[in-house]
Amino acid sequence: SYPSVCALRLRARHAPRAHPGHLHKVRDGHCEFAPVVVIPPQSIHNVTGAQVYLSCEVRAVPTPVITWRKVTHSSEGTQVLEELPGDHVNIAVQVRGGPADHEATAWILINPLRKEDEGVYQCHAANTVGEAQAHGTATVLELSKYKSRRFPAPDDHM
Repeated sequence: SYPSVCALRLRARHAPRAHPGHLHKVRDGHCEFAPVVVIPPQSIHNVTGAQVYLSCEVRAVPTPVITWRKVTHSSEGTQVLEELPGDHVNIAVQVRGGPADHEATAWILINPLRKEDEGVYQCHAANTVGEAQAHGTATVLELSKYKSRRFPAPDDHM
């Protein structure tokens, strides 16, 4: 990749003569490359009823399509990828360009968090050149188990 056609011609002129003309302009614009996950989703731990999110930042040219999937297993033990949000009324997916050029960021918001939302979530990015993926885990603790415990108030005497 060269900043200009002039830079390309200069490099071609000084190239070894064994391969004359091996440098040539293919097209204008940035070179295409497969998606690369710049910032993968971080694993989260929270209680039922909470609002949580996972995010994923990807760089690629052309701009990738980013989707979220929940990784589950069938009764036979094979891996199943469930496209999100699907029928989950407590899950929202958002994708936007940036923060840098040729990057896209995707979020999955889970609100309210339920015990059945626990598991592995996959951020999947694809463009015409290739694809990439990264995983984050959601661990869900039952809030009712914590509410049933009695913790002393600040003015209680022990």
